[in-house]
Amino acid sequence: MRSLIRKINRIVQDFLRPKRLALGRFLWDKKQEKNEELIEGNRVNMEKVKSILFLRYDGKIGDMVINTLMFREIKKRYKNVKIGVVARGAASDIIKFNPYVDRIYNYEKGQEPKLAKKIATEDYDVLIDFSEMLRVNQMKFINLCKAKVNIGLDKKGWNLFDLSYEKDYNKHITDMYARVLKVLGIDFPDLSYDVFTDAESVDRIDRKLRELGTLDRIVIINPYAASKHRSFNRDKIIEIAKRVLEDPRNTVLFIGEESRSAEIYSIAEELGERAKYPKLHGILDVAELIGRADYVITPDTSIVHIGVAKKVHMTAVYRLDTGDNNSVVWGPNSKLVKQVFSKDVAALGEEADINMFDVKEII
Repeated sequence: MRSLIRKINRIVQDFLRPKRLALGRFLWDKKQEKNEELIEGNRVNMEKVKSILFLRYDGKIGDMVINTLMFREIKKRYKNVKIGVVARGAASDIIKFNPYVDRIYNYEKGQEPKLAKKIATEDYDVLIDFSEMLRVNQMKFINLCKAKVNIGLDKKGWNLFDLSYEKDYNKHITDMYARVLKVLGIDFPDLSYDVFTDAESVDRIDRKLRELGTLDRIVIINPYAASKHRSFNRDKIIEIAKRVLEDPRNTVLFIGEESRSAEIYSIAEELGERAKYPKLHGILDVAELIGRADYVITPDTSIVHIGVAKKVHMTAVYRLDTGDNNSVVWGPNSKLVKQVFSKDVAALGEEADINMFDVKEII
């Protein structure tokens, strides 16, 4: 009965969604004035720009990690330009100590008008949005921010946006960020990422590692991703860890959310004294620990991107692409990372199982 209700609800939502979006565009796809003095062709006239606002309200940690390349490259070229970022959740922590970000705005669903009106008082010259599909509340938010120039992804034909950029789904996501930087007058940027941790995180990880004793080689295993279909199951976690522990120099350190701690503690106990689960305090502790590792194994792209920022050797496990080119667009894009693919092919209407790979490929 519940599955039937869910199915009916999906059908209703699919029916209503285009109507809501059409109404949203009718109400919010407008702009009071076009500031043409800030635009030259399909580029922004950066000589007249004093501030740029980035919208990263999706809360995705990995996306924010990659986005850091833009903050740095803009500041390298235009050091006096103010950079503001609208962020959400743990993604805010990724840029909390970033020296290239001047202002962070905490995004809360339902509070968009209040935040947008606050931002409007700061009179941003340029606003950059990364949404592939804008929801109605996001249209309203952008409209109320009142930036002089709005830039969006595939937004040709929109009144709300002054400039549009494109995404090539056959290339890594950094290609898209390079396209945006080109709109801002920056060619041939450095596409590496930054994750800056604070003194408290450094101190906490120092203490954790001292408590764990002398460790020859640290191998971090992050078993879980945002979706259960992209997470390792218990049997696969144990199989991977045993493979790693075949080398007597290796110690396995598990990372994972507090909600999975019971399972991780149980697995670590089963594996013995060279498998441990250190308690961490947020994503910056995770990033600091990753920076100390000799190797990282993960199915989660946010951890992949943090590892790339920290220049750590890794194995990143992906499911086979099914037309979305995910492993290319959101892949590691680093010679330090080995990609391993699950061999499972999903049946129609189902999700592929990421656990269908040979652990001998891992390390």
